[in-house]
Amino acid sequence: MKFSTDNVIAYFQPILCADSNKIYSYEVLGRYIDQNGIVNSLGAFFSDSNTTHEDALKIDRIVRRKAMEKYVQEKRTEFLFINIRLAWLKSFIGKPDALPTIQWARELGIDRGKIVIEITEEEFTIEDEQEAAAYLDILSYYKNTGCRIALDDYGKKSSNIDRVAFLQPDFIKINMDYIHKSTSSYHYREYLTSLAAFAEAVGIEVLYEGIETQQQLEICLGSGGRFYQGYMFAHPQPSMDNAEVNYNVFATVANDVYHKQYQRFIHSDSLKDDLDSKFVSFLLENPSFYTQENVNTSLSKLFQELPELLRIYLCNKYGEQITCNFEWNSGHVEQYDNYLGNHWTWRGFFQKAMEVVISGRKSGLSTVYRDFTTKERIFTYFYALTTDIYLFADMDADV
Repeated sequence: MKFSTDNVIAYFQPILCADSNKIYSYEVLGRYIDQNGIVNSLGAFFSDSNTTHEDALKIDRIVRRKAMEKYVQEKRTEFLFINIRLAWLKSFIGKPDALPTIQWARELGIDRGKIVIEITEEEFTIEDEQEAAAYLDILSYYKNTGCRIALDDYGKKSSNIDRVAFLQPDFIKINMDYIHKSTSSYHYREYLTSLAAFAEAVGIEVLYEGIETQQQLEICLGSGGRFYQGYMFAHPQPSMDNAEVNYNVFATVANDVYHKQYQRFIHSDSLKDDLDSKFVSFLLENPSFYTQENVNTSLSKLFQELPELLRIYLCNKYGEQITCNFEWNSGHVEQYDNYLGNHWTWRGFFQKAMEVVISGRKSGLSTVYRDFTTKERIFTYFYALTTDIYLFADMDADV
C-alpha cells in the first residue's frame, strides 16, 4: 500500500506521572488508514529493511507535522515525545537551524520546552569522533532551543554508559523486554532498580514503557521511576482531548505497592526491635563477652539462642572481621574461620553500620541484598557493642 498525506495520521499514547497520577506527556506514533478504513500501525513499515531511508523520513515527517498541528489545535500543554532516527539528522550537520521539528514549532507557536526528542539507544554506534561531534552539535542545538532529549529503548542490545554520557539525556525509556522479563527473573528486577538508582544519581528521569500487567507495574513502581506508559492504562489514540486513561488501575496498584512497602518497613522495624531486646538481655547477662579470650564460646552461645539468624560474627570499627562466622548446619552450630581477618568496609551493610553509629544509635538493619554464594535475599542486622566493636548478624529477608 502507498502512504501519503491523505492516509497517514498521528496517534498519541499517554504517559502517566507517578507523583500526580495525571498525563505528563504523549508519545507520537505513526498510523495509516487502509482501503477498508481500518487504522493500522506504521511500525512494520519503519522496521522493514526494504523501506528506504528517504521513504521512512518522508512518512515520518508527515506524522510529525500532523501531530504538532493537532497539539496546537487541541491547545495541549503536556509534553510531546517525538521519535527521530539519528540517521535522519545527518543532512542537518552544519545547519541545525533547518531542522523541521524546530521550524514547525516556531511556525505553530509551540513552546520548544514541551518537545522531547526521542533517540533510539541502539543507533549510537558512531565510531568516527568527528562525525560523533557533528551529531552531538545537532542534539545540543535541540537542547539549546529548549527541547529535551530522551534515550529510547534503553538497555536493548549493547547498552553502555558511554552512550548516556555522550547524549546526556533528560529521560531514559527502559526497554520493555526488560520489564516483561522482570516478572520471572530477579536479575531483571534488580537491574531495573539499579537503572533507576543510577538515573536518579545523575539527574535523569526514568520512563517505563510497554507495561501490560499489574505485576509489571508493581515491579516498576517498586524499582523507582516517575513515568509509565503501556496498554494497561492507555492505548494509542487519535486525539489528546479527553484521552481514555485508566487512572484508577494506576492509582490502585500504586497504593498497593505503597502499602506493601510500608508493611515491609514495619516488619523490618519489628525484627530490629526484637533483636535489640534479645541482644540487650544477653549483654546484661554477659556484659563483657566480646573482650574475653573465649569470645567464640560466648558468641556461639548467643547464636544458639537465635535460631532465626543465618550467621553471626564481630568486626572492629575498621571493618576487619575479628571472629569466626557462626552458622547453622543441619541443626547444629558450626564455626568457620575462612572469613577471619577479612575487611568489609566496601560492603553496603558495613557502611550503613558506620552511618548508624555516627548518628549516635546502637543498632540498625541494612537494605535487602542477595548473598554472593547462596543468592538468597538477606539483610544484615548490626549492633554497636562499643564504638570499636560491631556485631553483625545475617537474616533471611523472606521469612
